[in-house]
Amino acid sequence: MKKLVLLLTSLLSFTSAAAAPAVDTKAVEDVFLRYWGAYAKKDFAKAAADMLPSDLEATKAEVLQVFLAGQTSKNREAQEVLGAFFAKTVGSARAAMPATAVFAGLNRVVAAGSPEMFEAFNQSTVSIIFVRAIDADTAEVHFQITVRGVSEADAEILVRENGRWWVKVKDNPREAAASFKELFARPA
Repeated sequence: MKKLVLLLTSLLSFTSAAAAPAVDTKAVEDVFLRYWGAYAKKDFAKAAADMLPSDLEATKAEVLQVFLAGQTSKNREAQEVLGAFFAKTVGSARAAMPATAVFAGLNRVVAAGSPEMFEAFNQSTVSIIFVRAIDADTAEVHFQITVRGVSEADAEILVRENGRWWVKVKDNPREAAASFKELFARPA
């Protein structure tokens, strides 16, 4: 009986491994580490270069119009958020912001609201625990961030499109847009 259980376990392990799609984990890891390195240093434009372009476009479609409409808000907090988002982009150039600039703007808002988090990110180390293939064009990177001796695990999804791996946007753009719309609608 013991031999039969071992044989079945081996067979199941073999068929599970055979069914898992092959993914070039080195390519996935390289993209993730390049993205994370830029993001941790608050180089959001460089980090955006590794984000899935269709996700960036979806984010722009949901968020940019909310920020453009929010420019009339008299709320002080809203004006600070708008200043961080648009940074040095002024006038009609705001309506023509590329999707990568919208991503960078959103993350400047996050960084302005949590400077201590980004200071910690800048002093952190990140290590990949493992890469799991979801299918031939989707991988999940499980990683660990260590800051001042304290570690925390997280995961990111990457997808292969047009022969290249990209990091997926984690946050729902529609929800982000709704949150900012609410902020911009608050009275002064």
